[in-house]
Amino acid sequence: MKKPLLIFAMLYCSNWLGSQSLDSFSVEINKKREGYDFIETMLQGKKIVLLGELDHGDGSSFSIKTELIKYLHEELGYNTLVFEASIINCDFLWNAISDSARFKNQIKNSIYNIWSEVEETKELFNYIEEQYRRGVPLKIVGIDPQFSGIENTHEFILLLKTTLPPHIVASKSFSEFMYEIEIMSTWMVFPKEKQHKLSEEEFVNYCDTIFEAISNMEGSKINLSLWKMYLDNVKIMGKIKRKRDKLSFEMRDEQMYKNVNYWIKENPNEKIIIWAANAHIVRKDNVLKKQGNDFYLLGLKKLGDYLYENYPDLLYAVAFTSGQGATLDISNPDKTNIINTPKHNSLEGLMSGRKICFVDLNLFENNLGLGQYDSQLFYTNTICAAKWSQHFDGFIYIPEMRPSTPLWQSNKK
Repeated sequence: MKKPLLIFAMLYCSNWLGSQSLDSFSVEINKKREGYDFIETMLQGKKIVLLGELDHGDGSSFSIKTELIKYLHEELGYNTLVFEASIINCDFLWNAISDSARFKNQIKNSIYNIWSEVEETKELFNYIEEQYRRGVPLKIVGIDPQFSGIENTHEFILLLKTTLPPHIVASKSFSEFMYEIEIMSTWMVFPKEKQHKLSEEEFVNYCDTIFEAISNMEGSKINLSLWKMYLDNVKIMGKIKRKRDKLSFEMRDEQMYKNVNYWIKENPNEKIIIWAANAHIVRKDNVLKKQGNDFYLLGLKKLGDYLYENYPDLLYAVAFTSGQGATLDISNPDKTNIINTPKHNSLEGLMSGRKICFVDLNLFENNLGLGQYDSQLFYTNTICAAKWSQHFDGFIYIPEMRPSTPLWQSNKK
């Protein structure tokens, strides 16, 4: 096909899409949940729903996810919310749910502040507490092997001190181990080599020493399987915090999968929602064709790959995207990442003119006869070409993205 004719065809498709109801492959997100039987049909038989986001700073995504989570919990029986946050600290958080003041105070110390300290998730955490009081809990669990900060680490250290025999707690080895945990405690911060007192091998071996000591404690009502998960995650943290490289990111995603799998095995009758970035819930991103320079997260084995390999018929992965607006720059909350104007023949370009809607990718591609096409579904402004139904099952289209609002900013108004 000649170039002018190809451009005409793409523009025609875009105009055609804007003139149709889209009932065949999407539903508008709305407060009354009208047409949500479409979502129910797409999720029929699915035990795991993955809800993505562009880059952890897209406030509109958080608001829409909150509404979807309410629907999934109330109407479709999903009763566990899995955060891309510390498995240990989220467990502490859930144990505080019966004490309202303590629970509210611990949210910001247990879930990364990109979610716990922004205006757009306040309603979600209020809802979770409300559902618990009503006797229909939506349980919070975590899957990240990292702690989210020094305060959270001290909570774990206190647990170790009150659990382990006194002679271990008083030892030099224990003191050095506590020091290592503290310097590695902040999310996505990697200590310099000269800061460490223990080698990676020494750190990992001491985790085994602690578990052995706990296993040998007589007459104690200790959940050994949970303690094993705690210490397995601390081991992985001790490995990935040695060096910021591709291997550390892959180890993190592999452990996140193991943690999800732990919660699935522990609660075989529950249906779960996973809250994580598009770049974690994606699958087979090694075949994505990126425009421009390489992107450091592209091509690594992800949480989505592991889940798809082991639960292909039980999951439905939903990415989030937008055609304009901005996301918060989480490395510098005073800045935003402006979303680039999409091409007419990209996914975002084809969706131009639509309201916020849930779209099934297989139906979308079949209806428009799409093969490989561009989208930023992987990450903000990281444009890749793909047949996207191979990488996600659906997407939420948001016409204009609002960046998330840190609470310290909203409190100024």
